[in-house]
Order: sequence, then structure tokens, then C-alpha cells
Amino acid sequence: MAAGTRRPGRHRPRPLGVPVLVPIPRGWWFDGLLVAAFAALTAALVWWSPLLRLDLAVRDWCDAHRSGPVSAMMKFFDYLGQGGALVTVTVLVSFWLAWRHRTARPVILAGLAPIISTLLIVGLKRWTSRGAPHHGSVRLFSHGVEEFYPSGHVSNAIVYYAVLAALLAPYLVVAVRRVVQWLPGGLTFIGTTYLGYHWLTDSLGGYLLGLLISRLLLRVPWRTMPLPRWLDRPSP
Repeated sequence: MAAGTRRPGRHRPRPLGVPVLVPIPRGWWFDGLLVAAFAALTAALVWWSPLLRLDLAVRDWCDAHRSGPVSAMMKFFDYLGQGGALVTVTVLVSFWLAWRHRTARPVILAGLAPIISTLLIVGLKRWTSRGAPHHGSVRLFSHGVEEFYPSGHVSNAIVYYAVLAALLAPYLVVAVRRVVQWLPGGLTFIGTTYLGYHWLTDSLGGYLLGLLISRLLLRVPWRTMPLPRWLDRPSP
């Protein structure tokens, strides 16, 4: 290559480009396992009372060991899964990338994530109608006004940070990308359970579904899928 010649994409990495995030482990067997695990968890909450007693015991332990400084940190952990803020940040990042690279690919991913998450999580919450740790029933299908299973905060922290990691993958080193993708979900799980905002099994159910949704989103070949020319006009 002649001196001074710029390599294509060297200085302007394409969004959703190299390295592309892929589900780990690969293959569909793990997705099936996630579906089976969530179904088993839901069935156990209906027919296996020891799991309900575990939820009550975890809530009571957290209530008895809740301190001011730790609670402040846990509120921050819980806020990492705040849906409104995450959607806003994800959409803004996607529009910035779309404008910079003249392609709608980032916006399609960022727009699809909240649609799938909302339909699945809200639908399950309304169907299961479970109370919160400090008001309502611990049992599923209690037909109360509360709708807390599965945890939307935990699911959000899995899905949206995975989307952000995918959008920003070309700009982040591998270690940072993995932290962005995986750490917030675990922290939100701990925070929302410790504060008594969700039962332990709410958080577990939200984690399973969030992982499933993120894996499905990351399976789409966003970088290479065909789009109309007016939606994908990369600059030279």
C-alpha cells in the first residue's frame, strides 16, 4: 500500500462492526435452556412452597441487615436498571452513530430492544400478578394490583447494556466491552433484591429473560443485513 494511503474504515470504524458481539456460549441449546429455566422457576413458584419461603427469608434478612451507606450504594446499583434512562442513553448513542456513519443500523437495534423487552416483560408481569416484598402477596396469580414478576430492572440491565456494548464495540477494548455488557446486570440484581424492591426470584426471572432477549438481539447480523440504500449510505 502506498505511503499516505488511508485504509478503509481504519479511522472511522463502522457501528456494529468488528469485533461483533456474539452470544456466548454459541448455539441455540443455551437459549432453550434459558426458556426451560424460566418456565421451571415460574412453575416452582406456583407449586413448590419452599421457594416462596426462600423469598421470604431473603427479604427478612435484607430488612434486618440494611444500613444507610450500603443502602445508598444499592440504590445506585438499582438505578443502573432504570428503563427510561437506559432507553434514552441507548437511543441517543444510536442516533449519534447513525449520523456519524450515515446508516440506520444502530437505530434499528436500539429501537427494537425496548419493543421486545416491553412486550415480554410487561406481558408476563400482568399475567403473573405478583406482589412486592413489602406489599401484596408473595404468590403468583394473586390477582392484586401489583405486578413484580419478573424484575424489569434486572432485565433492562442485561438487555440495554448488551445493546450499548454492541453499538460501541468498535470503540472499546475487549475488557471494557465485557464490563459494560455483563457487570450492570449483576449489580442491579443485588441492589434491587437487597432494597426489597423485588423478591429474589423476581430478580432471577428478570436475569434469565434479559439474557435470553439480549442473545436473540445479538444473533441478528446487524452489520451485514441488507437495507435500502436510503437507510444505509456509509460515507467514504
